[in-house]
Amino acid sequence: MKYAFTLCLAFARLAAQGTSPVPPPLTVRALFDSIAATHPLVRAAASRTRAAEGARITAGALGNPVLGYQVDRAPSAGTAASALDDREIMTTATLPLEALFQRWPRVHAADAMVRAAEAVADGERQRTALDAADAYYRTALAQVGVATARDLSAWLDTLVAWNRARVNEGAAAEADLLRSQLERDRASVDATMQEVELARARSTLAAFLGDPRPSTLPTVLVSDRPLVLPPAAAGERTGAAPTGAPLSIERRPDVRAARSRADASRAGATSERTMIVRQLGATIGTKQMAGTTSLIAGLSLPLPLFDMNRGEIRRADAERDAAAFDRTAVERTASGDLLAAQEAARLLSTQMDRLTAGGSDGLLARADEARRIALGAYREGAVPLLTVLDAARAWGEARTMFYRTLYAQHQSVFGLLAAQGIDLFTNPPAPADPPARNR
Repeated sequence: MKYAFTLCLAFARLAAQGTSPVPPPLTVRALFDSIAATHPLVRAAASRTRAAEGARITAGALGNPVLGYQVDRAPSAGTAASALDDREIMTTATLPLEALFQRWPRVHAADAMVRAAEAVADGERQRTALDAADAYYRTALAQVGVATARDLSAWLDTLVAWNRARVNEGAAAEADLLRSQLERDRASVDATMQEVELARARSTLAAFLGDPRPSTLPTVLVSDRPLVLPPAAAGERTGAAPTGAPLSIERRPDVRAARSRADASRAGATSERTMIVRQLGATIGTKQMAGTTSLIAGLSLPLPLFDMNRGEIRRADAERDAAAFDRTAVERTASGDLLAAQEAARLLSTQMDRLTAGGSDGLLARADEARRIALGAYREGAVPLLTVLDAARAWGEARTMFYRTLYAQHQSVFGLLAAQGIDLFTNPPAPADPPARNR
């Protein structure tokens, strides 16, 4: 079938009749490439990842040594020169040691937060891609609605012209002419409403491309075949053994982010316990007195008589427990989302198999044939006008229903991939092979 391709090209030719230049049809791949490169939400998420990487650098930094210089009994104004021999000069360097046991928990927590930020950025990319895909298929369905309404209106124009000629010849009742004119006017109004919906859908889609000017509103080009399900889901749909990896939530960005935050909270609790001992430092230096130089070495260790960090430890433990509960809740929600996405994709794919079964004898071909036969029978006087009008409406409804189901199947496959955490930008689904034709 080439209905989608024909409808999109027909719409592009109609739009090209205007004064403004019309951009080429937009594909899903081109849409995702534009989002990955220019969409502000995606770029903002990437910036937050860089911020987390900066915090990781800070967490791994060591403390700076402290240099000290001290002079005792230094001469002042009016002091005899002999007093210079009695002064004491002490030069020291103190190295903080607390980083030796506090650094690793901080680094581990910062690493986990970097992973969480990366997962959040991936999730933002996925959500933006799914929102853009919704706008994309809404535009595609609106294009089908406009093309269908215009085709039906033109078809009814020929019916009105034929009835007018028959009425002028006195071979038909004027009621049939009035009824066909009324139906033609209704189809014309419906075409206008479909054009309004298309304009809104294209504007929403153009916002994802960053240029919503009327001259750049895109048309879309969608395959007229269902998309291929992941092997595991396809095996469950057909009853065959799965050929790919089982469906899993392990790669989902929200699951990875929740697990990384749980790791960071555990490391944070460990870090707070190491804060019981603070300001630990080793000192080394020299002391000059009366012409003699001696070595100085020391260790400063505060006595933890009072646990000044007890409250922070309790807070960190509570945050660790809360992060663990959040991780469990996210995993449960993700599992439910995956099951729902899998079932939706299975049902819609099965329905599309039914609609496209038989190749040229499919739903759209039968609708075309039914309308043609009804019109021929009406011109032969075998059926009343209402039968022709019912066939015309059934033709339009069948076409709209077919593409609504087809595009819903496409979106369900995108949703299933996202529910598994598969990157839509690098692994977009492909159309299925054309159905076998009856011989």
